[in-house]
Amino acid sequence: MEIKNKILTKENTEQIINQLKQQNKKIGFCSGCFDVLHSGHAVFFQECKKFADILILALGTDKIVKQLKGKNRPINPENNRLFLLSAMQDVDYVILSDEPLLPGKIHYKKLLEKIKPDFFILNDDDSAIKEKQQLCNELDINLELVPRTVPDFLTPTSSSEISKKIIS
Repeated sequence: MEIKNKILTKENTEQIINQLKQQNKKIGFCSGCFDVLHSGHAVFFQECKKFADILILALGTDKIVKQLKGKNRPINPENNRLFLLSAMQDVDYVILSDEPLLPGKIHYKKLLEKIKPDFFILNDDDSAIKEKQQLCNELDINLELVPRTVPDFLTPTSSSEISKKIIS
């Protein structure tokens, strides 16, 4: 599939989701800023994909990244992040998420209501598991946790660590 066809929009989301559900595909959902993409993100997507036939990623817009990460972020603009994440092997669809920020860093409640995935997947060390579990209970979505680990041959890193190196 062409990379640009993996980007969900307001215009095509409902149709694509309906097609996937008619095909009885299990849909997984994850979210994040993914401002500076690194190997840990690829491992996370691989782990998420184990739960579902289709993985949909809700990507925080530039506005959301700035609210969550600070005034000097994002480093990469949302359209660049959107395209790059769409190119990831384990990510089937990406959609920009720009809803008002709720407690628990939730910027995708309406998307979850619209998509109604089978699984919402996040790292087991997420700072807002409680809030996200509550949302999943409310929407009848299974919350799944994956460990934040990388294989031995990779060096653990973070977007914040990488951006500090770039700036210094």
